[in-house]
Amino acid sequence: LSENFPNFGEVIQVEDPDQVDAKPTELTLEAVQSELNRIKPAILAMGGSVEIVSVDTELGVVKLKFRGSNKVKQGLELAIRDVEYVKHVEFESQ
Repeated sequence: LSENFPNFGEVIQVEDPDQVDAKPTELTLEAVQSELNRIKPAILAMGGSVEIVSVDTELGVVKLKFRGSNKVKQGLELAIRDVEYVKHVEFESQ
Protein backbone atom coordinates (compact mmCIF):
# COMPACT_ATOMS: atom_id res chain seq x y z
CA LEU A 1 0.00 0.00 0.00
CA SER A 2 2.80 2.40 0.81
CA GLU A 3 3.97 2.38 -2.85
CA ASN A 4 0.56 3.53 -4.07
CA PHE A 5 -0.23 5.80 -1.15
CA PRO A 6 2.93 7.55 0.04
CA ASN A 7 1.07 9.59 2.68
CA PHE A 8 -0.57 6.52 4.13
CA GLY A 9 0.04 6.34 7.88
CA GLU A 10 0.17 3.41 10.24
CA VAL A 11 -2.54 0.75 9.78
CA ILE A 12 -4.13 -0.61 12.93
CA GLN A 13 -6.83 -3.20 13.40
CA VAL A 14 -9.87 -2.00 15.27
CA GLU A 15 -12.31 -4.48 16.77
CA ASP A 16 -15.84 -3.67 17.78
CA PRO A 17 -16.23 -5.12 21.30
CA ASP A 18 -19.84 -6.03 20.50
CA GLN A 19 -18.74 -8.06 17.47
CA VAL A 20 -15.84 -9.97 19.03
CA ASP A 21 -16.66 -13.65 19.56
CA ALA A 22 -15.05 -14.43 22.88
CA LYS A 23 -14.08 -18.06 23.15
CA PRO A 24 -15.75 -19.63 26.17
CA THR A 25 -13.52 -20.64 29.05
CA GLU A 26 -15.96 -23.10 30.62
CA LEU A 27 -19.17 -24.99 29.99
CA THR A 28 -22.29 -22.91 30.59
CA LEU A 29 -26.01 -23.59 30.63
CA GLU A 30 -26.38 -20.79 28.07
CA ALA A 31 -24.05 -22.54 25.61
CA VAL A 32 -26.01 -25.79 25.88
CA GLN A 33 -29.34 -23.95 25.64
CA SER A 34 -28.14 -22.08 22.54
CA GLU A 35 -27.23 -25.32 20.76
CA LEU A 36 -30.49 -26.96 21.85
CA ASN A 37 -32.48 -23.97 20.53
CA ARG A 38 -30.68 -24.35 17.19
CA ILE A 39 -31.64 -28.02 16.72
CA LYS A 40 -34.91 -28.24 18.65
CA PRO A 41 -37.17 -27.42 15.66
CA ALA A 42 -35.79 -30.46 13.81
CA ILE A 43 -36.29 -32.68 16.87
CA LEU A 44 -39.89 -31.48 17.22
CA ALA A 45 -40.51 -32.00 13.49
CA MET A 46 -39.45 -35.65 13.89
CA GLY A 47 -41.88 -36.17 16.75
CA GLY A 48 -39.38 -35.86 19.57
CA SER A 49 -39.09 -33.63 22.59
CA VAL A 50 -36.11 -32.58 24.67
CA GLU A 51 -35.37 -30.40 27.67
CA ILE A 52 -32.31 -29.76 29.79
CA VAL A 53 -32.38 -31.42 33.21
CA SER A 54 -28.97 -30.25 34.40
CA VAL A 55 -25.54 -29.06 33.30
CA ASP A 56 -22.58 -29.96 35.50
CA THR A 57 -20.09 -27.27 34.52
CA GLU A 58 -17.24 -28.82 36.51
CA LEU A 59 -17.50 -32.35 35.08
CA GLY A 60 -18.77 -31.34 31.63
CA VAL A 61 -21.89 -33.52 31.94
CA VAL A 62 -25.20 -32.53 30.34
CA LYS A 63 -28.34 -34.38 31.41
CA LEU A 64 -31.34 -34.21 29.07
CA LYS A 65 -34.91 -35.42 29.26
CA PHE A 66 -35.67 -36.88 25.83
CA ARG A 67 -38.48 -38.61 24.00
CA GLY A 68 -38.07 -39.79 20.42
CA SER A 69 -36.33 -42.26 18.15
CA ASN A 70 -32.84 -43.60 18.74
CA LYS A 71 -31.61 -41.95 15.53
CA VAL A 72 -32.73 -38.55 16.75
CA LYS A 73 -31.19 -39.29 20.15
CA GLN A 74 -27.83 -40.09 18.54
CA GLY A 75 -27.90 -36.89 16.50
CA LEU A 76 -28.86 -34.90 19.57
CA GLU A 77 -25.99 -36.37 21.55
CA LEU A 78 -23.50 -35.53 18.80
CA ALA A 79 -24.78 -31.96 18.56
CA ILE A 80 -24.57 -31.38 22.32
CA ARG A 81 -21.11 -32.97 22.49
CA ASP A 82 -19.97 -30.38 19.93
CA VAL A 83 -20.59 -27.68 22.55
CA GLU A 84 -17.24 -26.56 23.97
CA TYR A 85 -16.28 -28.41 27.19
CA VAL A 86 -19.10 -31.01 27.06
CA LYS A 87 -17.57 -34.39 27.87
CA HIS A 88 -20.64 -36.57 28.38
CA VAL A 89 -24.37 -36.50 27.63
CA GLU A 90 -26.86 -38.48 29.74
CA PHE A 91 -30.50 -39.08 28.89
CA GLU A 92 -33.60 -39.54 31.01
CA SER A 93 -36.71 -41.04 29.46
CA GLN A 94 -39.94 -39.09 29.49
